[in-house]
Amino acid sequence: MSKTLNLPKRVGPKPDTTHGLPHSQITQHGPDHIVDQMREWAFSLPCVENRDSLVSVPGARAMVMHDGAACNHDAFMIGREFAHIHPHPDNGSMHVQLPHHDALEVVEKGWGEHHTLVLAGRRPVGLVMVFSPRDEAELDTIKTILSRSYEAVTAQKIAA
Repeated sequence: MSKTLNLPKRVGPKPDTTHGLPHSQITQHGPDHIVDQMREWAFSLPCVENRDSLVSVPGARAMVMHDGAACNHDAFMIGREFAHIHPHPDNGSMHVQLPHHDALEVVEKGWGEHHTLVLAGRRPVGLVMVFSPRDEAELDTIKTILSRSYEAVTAQKIAA
């Protein structure tokens, strides 16, 4: 893995979010066709299954590694789940497990924020809420972030 994601700075103010559980994005959700493209891409990754999340709200779709896939078990948020995408009304935001330095870059560049449980000291830095992509350019950045999470789990590089 490269040392940095090299993300661009996210344009505009940070969306409004909740600070309890569930941890949700309230404003600035992307349009359905962009979020649908993100979901389609995410669940087409090799050995990734689309399942109910074990830790999110009803309707959240988890990116779960197939039981037969060789994985770094330290890279999961729970079980074999390394990310989940939130449903309406919190359309397209997601929680993603990332390596420490990547999570810090996502937050610093404005693409997400630390999970409420990280801020409360109940989870280590790495679990972030990534904001919903608002357009094609943001979708490309979100794919880069999800790719890094996938790489941390599988040790396989993929093209975003």
